[in-house]
This record gives sequence, structure tokens and C-alpha cells, in this order.
Amino acid sequence: MFRNLIKIGGCLGLLSSSNVLCNQIKGKNQDDQLPHYHFLNDHDLQKLQKKHSNLSIIDKSYTEHILSVIRDVQTDIVDFRKNADRLIRILIEQAISQIDKKKHIKQSPLGYYDAHELKFQDEEICFVSILRSGNAFLIEALKVMTGASIGQILIQRNEETSQPAYFFQKLPQNIKDQQVILVDPMLATGGSASMALQILKNHGVKEENITFLTLVSCEQGLGKLFSEYPKIKIITAQVDPILLKNINYLAPGIGDFGDRYFGTVKTNKAQQ
Repeated sequence: MFRNLIKIGGCLGLLSSSNVLCNQIKGKNQDDQLPHYHFLNDHDLQKLQKKHSNLSIIDKSYTEHILSVIRDVQTDIVDFRKNADRLIRILIEQAISQIDKKKHIKQSPLGYYDAHELKFQDEEICFVSILRSGNAFLIEALKVMTGASIGQILIQRNEETSQPAYFFQKLPQNIKDQQVILVDPMLATGGSASMALQILKNHGVKEENITFLTLVSCEQGLGKLFSEYPKIKIITAQVDPILLKNINYLAPGIGDFGDRYFGTVKTNKAQQ
């Protein structure tokens, strides 16, 4: 069993030098097969969205190529960042599309038309990043909403217990009056996101004013958040079929998103 866990962990980027480890596994154990994960079908996804009415899953026609690239263990940092940013932008635009609009009449070069624009100014919107990986959202966020506020919450998972531990927060003083977009690329057990949501509520933010964006999620994490915070909205690009319980990673997953995006993946000297 431990041998199989090493094989899975290495190829998902959970262990250091994962590229070398995967190559060694494939080279030395030709008869062994790595798990082949199959995604939820359309029917299962529709059932999930019926169960959670505030859940939005991005149409796969927009995301399946991008996700295929960033999941690939062979994708280098340049392509990983480029495609992660593309996917993040899609999620942000979807979040903004769900914010209340105001209707009024405006003039185009050829005449008048009914305009439907955001009810809130940029300054009334706050992106809150769960550090460190959530910071990957901020470049695209500020391209879209240049005047938005930025909040940050540092929550790290204890590698021995897999429980989240709170370290730091810096939030706008008026955050209770803002529309809050909470961002973290992965939703596995939901422990870190749940803690971040409670911190926001402690600062007076209403659940219905919070949208949580995550690239990849799973049914367990979604279920936890909606059971504890039923009025929040969640937008995800894909729901992975498996949560590896021993290590609390999604499968097929992306590996350690933060390490891959920020370039802190450990390399084996034998590769250099």
C-alpha cells in the first residue's frame, strides 16, 4: 500500500523530485500501472449543482484544454503560469457576472441603449487571498478590477495532522460593506477555506456577499463549505473525482499548485 501511495504522490507532485520519481517508476516497473482517474460525467455534475444551488461549474468547453495543460506533470513553469492565469481570469469574469447589476440608459455613437453595469464600484469589491497559493489570483484580479481592495489570510496546513492552522490576516476596515471574492486554487477537505470564511464572518461580512473561487474542487470540500455557510456562492472550474484521504490531495489533481506556480518545486540534482 505504501508503495502505491508513493507512486500516486510522486506523480501528483506531492513528493519532491516528482518528475524523476515518475520516470523511475515507469522505467523500473513496466508492468505496474498508475491509476487512471475518470472525471464526473455531465449527469453527475448536474446532480451536484442541483444539490448545491449556489455552486457554479464553468462549462468544460472553456476549461478542459487549460486544465489538461496545468495538470500535466511535464508542464514547465512558463506554460503552467500562463494557463493558470487564463483559467483564473475565466473564474474572475464569472464571479463578476454574478454581481448585481444596475440598469440605465446610455448613449453609443449611433444612439441610446439599455446598459446593465455593476451595481458596485471597484472600491466596493475586495479580493481576499488565502496565502500563499491564493496570491496567484491577484494579477488577473487587479487587471479586471483595478480599484478593488486586497485582503490576505495566512492559513497553512499542518503536514502531520492535515488540519489548518491560522497565522495572519490583513483585511480592509470596511470589508463588512464590500462584496468579497475569496480565492484559493484548490478545495480539498475545505478546512482552510472554512477557517477563512469564519474569519470573514467575524469581521461582519455577510455570507450572501461572499463568492469563493477555486480552480479544482471535490464533493467533500464543497459539501463541507455549503453545510457550514449555505448562503455563499462557489465557482469552480472542475470537480475532481477523488480525495486521497491519507494525504488529503485531490486526484488527478494538479500537485502542489503554489510550488508549481511560484517556482519553488524542489529539483533533484541528478536532473541538473
